[in-house]
Amino acid sequence: MTSSRTRALAAVGVAALVAVLSACSDAASPPTEPTQPPATVESSGVYPVTLDSPFGSTELDAQPERVAVVSAVDLDIALALGIVPVTAPRLGDLPPDPWTQNALADAEEEVDFYDATDGTDYAAIAAAEPDVILATSGWTLAEDYEPLAAIAPVVSFRGADGLAAMTWADRTTVAAAALGVPEQGAAAIAGVQQRFADARAAHPQFAGRSITYAVVRPDQISYVSVAGSDVSFFTDLGFTLPPTATQLDGTTSALTPQSIGLLDADVLLVAYPFGDQGLVGRAALETDKTFVKIPAVAAGHYAVVEDDVVPPLANPTPLSQTWVLERLLPVLEGAVGSG
Repeated sequence: MTSSRTRALAAVGVAALVAVLSACSDAASPPTEPTQPPATVESSGVYPVTLDSPFGSTELDAQPERVAVVSAVDLDIALALGIVPVTAPRLGDLPPDPWTQNALADAEEEVDFYDATDGTDYAAIAAAEPDVILATSGWTLAEDYEPLAAIAPVVSFRGADGLAAMTWADRTTVAAAALGVPEQGAAAIAGVQQRFADARAAHPQFAGRSITYAVVRPDQISYVSVAGSDVSFFTDLGFTLPPTATQLDGTTSALTPQSIGLLDADVLLVAYPFGDQGLVGRAALETDKTFVKIPAVAAGHYAVVEDDVVPPLANPTPLSQTWVLERLLPVLEGAVGSG
C-alpha cells in the first residue's frame, strides 16, 4: 500500500523522499531504558544566551516573539510549544502532515509557508523578519547555517552527530529552553512519554525483545535502527537493540541482498516506501532464499511498515510520535505474537 502523501512525495521526486529518510551518524551505546528528557541546555528564559551548534554560534539577546522554522520537524516542535511560526517550509503544494494539520487547526494564527522544493528559501525567511530561526533538524544545515545566521540567531542541534543522535525529546528541550518556554517543552515531552508508558504497560510481551527496523531504498537496504540514532520509539516501548545494531553505524549500515542476514533480531520490521524503485521489491525480498532463512522471518516475527509511517518514524516529533504509535502498535503486536 502506498499512501497519498508518499505518492505526492514521489511526484516531487525520489530525491525528496530520500532526503526525508536520511539521518545517519556514528554508532553509540543504545538506550535500554525509556527516554528521559535531557537537562536544559540553554538559559530557560534568561537572556542573552549563546546558541551553539556544530557550524558556529549566534547570540539571542531576548526572548523571541517571531520564530521561523526550516523543517517540518521544527514546525512540529514550535507548535507543540504553543508557538506559531511566522514562516515554515513545505514541498510544493503538499499539505502539512496530518498531525501537523491538527495542531495548525487549533492555532490562533496562520503560518506563512514557503516552497522548499529547491531548498531553504533564505529570502522568504528574511522577509518574515524572524527574531530567531529554529533549525534543530535538516539535512542541508551545513550549507544553510551561515546564510540563516545572517538573518537571525539560529537554534540548531548539538554535536557533530546531533542530526541523527538527538532524540525528538532532546530537540524539543533545546528549542523550548532557547525560546524561553521550558515548562511547555517539559509538558509536551511528558504527554508523549505517558502515552508510551501506557502502551508499554499494556504490552509486557515487548519487554526485552530485540528489534531491527530496515528501509529498502533505491540504492541500498538501510539498517535504520542502529545505535546512535533515535531509536527511542522502540526502546520506550520496552524493546532492545540486537548486538548488530551496536556494530554498525551510518557508514556501515547499507546492506545488500547478500548481507541481509544482519537484520536478524527477535522482531524484524521492513519498509518499502520506494516500491518498484527500491533496490529490491517486497515480493522479491520476501521470497529471497537468504531472507526467508532469517530466524525472525522463519519464525513469523517479520512485519511490514506501511509507507505513510516511514517519514515520521525517520524524523520523529512531539506531534508525530503518538500518531505513529497508533499505527505501529497493531503491527508490533502481530510481529511479536505469543512466541
